[in-house]
Amino acid sequence: MLMIRIAAQQDARTTTTGRQSTTERPERPERPEQPERPERAERPEAVVVHPTKGELKDQIKATIQAAQEAEREARNIQIEQGQVNMPPGFPGHTIQNPRYGNNDIPEQVVPIANGFFMMCAVMVVGWPLARAFGRRMERGTHVAAIPAGMTDQLQRIEQAVDAMSIEVERISESQRFLAKLQSGQSAESVALPGAERR
Repeated sequence: MLMIRIAAQQDARTTTTGRQSTTERPERPERPEQPERPERAERPEAVVVHPTKGELKDQIKATIQAAQEAEREARNIQIEQGQVNMPPGFPGHTIQNPRYGNNDIPEQVVPIANGFFMMCAVMVVGWPLARAFGRRMERGTHVAAIPAGMTDQLQRIEQAVDAMSIEVERISESQRFLAKLQSGQSAESVALPGAERR
């Protein structure tokens, strides 16, 4: 927060100096004459000691804590003077929303609760009704009666399909037999020339 304030102050300074530079250039005040200082004897060069990493961390932490404390104090002063609108739930301050009054339940909770309980009631009552309606529909769908002429035709078609399946089985059996004979003849023809050579 302190960094933000410092940056804002620097921005304000640059904008004010920028405005002055565009309109008219301020004159530099003359420096008062300083009395002459007696010359000092030259000292040997001082040894510069750099802080360690831990010391730098401690310095940075101390600076941050001091800035936070200053920010808290400034905020508290502003709050006491009434210059700042505090957000709801600000620590140490309780703000009662006038919309709720003495009741702590927000307005939006009531319709949500009503909708939830209505949904539960519809499910409790509607589920058994839906199941009963489904069963009734299942019982209502009967298979239509097939006319007598149609049953005769279906029986004849069934007999024809059975006869065809028997014929197809015979054809496949004959094919297997022919394939077996051909493989046996080729094996015998291969075996005969080898026997003659012996």
